[in-house]
Amino acid sequence: MRSCSLPQQPLMSTCTLSLKKLRSKSQPTYRFIHIFPDKDLGSFHQTSIKTHKEDIKMSLFSIFYVSGFYLDRKIIKWPESSMSIEESGIKSNTMLSIKRTRAMRTVLLAMSVTAASAIAAAAFFLHFNLSTAGSLELLLVVLISLRYGFLEATVASLVSAVCLNYLFTAPLFKLSVSDPENWISLAVFEATSILVSRLSSQARMHAAEVEVERSRNAKLYELSRAILLIDSKNPTGPQLSELIRELIEVDEVDLWAVYDSHPTLATESTPAKSGSAHQAYLFGEDRDEASLGTSTRILRTGTTPIGAMILRGWRDEPELADAVASLIAVALERARAMQKESRAEAERNTEQLRTAVLDGLAHGFKTPLTAIQTASSGLLAMQQMTETQTELISIIDDQATVLNHLTTRLLQTAALEAKEVRLRRTTVSVNALLHELVEDQDEITRGRVRVSVRESLEPISVDAQLLKLALMQLVDNAAKYATVGPMIDIDAIQTGEETLITVSNEGLPILPDERERIFQRFYRGLDSAHRPTGTGLGLSIVRKIAEAHGGRAWVDSEGGTTHFSLAIPRLKGTRNG
Repeated sequence: MRSCSLPQQPLMSTCTLSLKKLRSKSQPTYRFIHIFPDKDLGSFHQTSIKTHKEDIKMSLFSIFYVSGFYLDRKIIKWPESSMSIEESGIKSNTMLSIKRTRAMRTVLLAMSVTAASAIAAAAFFLHFNLSTAGSLELLLVVLISLRYGFLEATVASLVSAVCLNYLFTAPLFKLSVSDPENWISLAVFEATSILVSRLSSQARMHAAEVEVERSRNAKLYELSRAILLIDSKNPTGPQLSELIRELIEVDEVDLWAVYDSHPTLATESTPAKSGSAHQAYLFGEDRDEASLGTSTRILRTGTTPIGAMILRGWRDEPELADAVASLIAVALERARAMQKESRAEAERNTEQLRTAVLDGLAHGFKTPLTAIQTASSGLLAMQQMTETQTELISIIDDQATVLNHLTTRLLQTAALEAKEVRLRRTTVSVNALLHELVEDQDEITRGRVRVSVRESLEPISVDAQLLKLALMQLVDNAAKYATVGPMIDIDAIQTGEETLITVSNEGLPILPDERERIFQRFYRGLDSAHRPTGTGLGLSIVRKIAEAHGGRAWVDSEGGTTHFSLAIPRLKGTRNG
């Protein structure tokens, strides 16, 4: 090493010329001009340096070669990798996606290193100073951060700092800094690069998250709109499955739902997997399996599970699966409600048709039955027939009376259903009404009815004929289904607002599921084949009469005792009788 003095130039001051030791006399040497600020005079000095231009070229060539190798290795060779991986199914597709992501990250890092090195070399050959080169490198770092990400920008900033140190700070071509100001410059550059990269990366990530959220909301909106347009005449499950496949972009959908406590397989993607959604429902837990690309959700309305859904080929976030499950649960519940309403409407129409037919038949039977009953009564009154003839005529007369009562009940039921009955209210003593009822039903009950009524009961304002008919139905029902021997009890009490009459008997209990259904017309119970014959109209008439008076009728059955209760409101203005 030696020092020499250079002639002074205008606006330039003395500087120290450092010459690198020549490696070999046979190697060519070149002169480079490097300009850097002098801290004492604030002006620029010109330094002539002998160095090896080939060293810089070889370094850049090495960087370009390695980057090109990665580009060729990771991008051009992708089809070969995918052919060997895709044979393994969904799990291999996931592994392929991960490998592609890693390969792309490696390529981006190589490109970042290449770009930072190239800009530093270009700035060096164009005789830029440290501040200009640093500005160019900072611009590159910001662009990389905006386009690719924080990691790539950070690597580019580190490479840029190394290049700036190697090419633009004294001593040149060494990874060391002798001037404290250069330390500060490099530190500020690196801190600024990392900070700007971080901020731009966060902005980029936020924009990406907003775009993803917008895409999810658009999918959910399209799904919800399509659900509203589902054809209610066709099965709901397959339609929902197809909508999810198309709009949420999954490969397969298994959907299993429960309607009215009865399990029903809503969709069946493939026969081999038909039971998977059912098993998920029994397991009762949401889960996501990224390795298999599946998402399982339990469908709930409130806290009640109503089914299960399995999405295959799932590539989105769990939150979207939760939202889809909520929409599907609402759609299934809506379909269930619509089906229930359709069944109820069909039952109402059937009931109206049946009522009209029975009403017509009852009116048609009434006239001939009256004629038959009149003729049979006349023959019996003549007393001119043999004993056998008299017995036969008596049977005809009795059965005509039964048919006449049945047609009367049908007509009364039809009138009550159509709400065409006008109550003819009179003030009636409960005690007297019940004892009159017992006398009329004595032939059926054979003295087994026991009445328990307090003498202090107030009279009630009711339609006496209809109330007596309702009580007759209750007593007749108790006599049919009661165990032979025990008494049939009739109790009557009054509360502040209603009069409660209860008919009790001992016999087979009524199941809880049937305690409402037995008040439907023509319903006679699940084991009606083993029970006494009947029409299924009696209890229906009782409830209709109670409702016509603004009251209610119900049944309680515990153990071996059954209580049929009839509650009639007490009208204002009634007085003690």
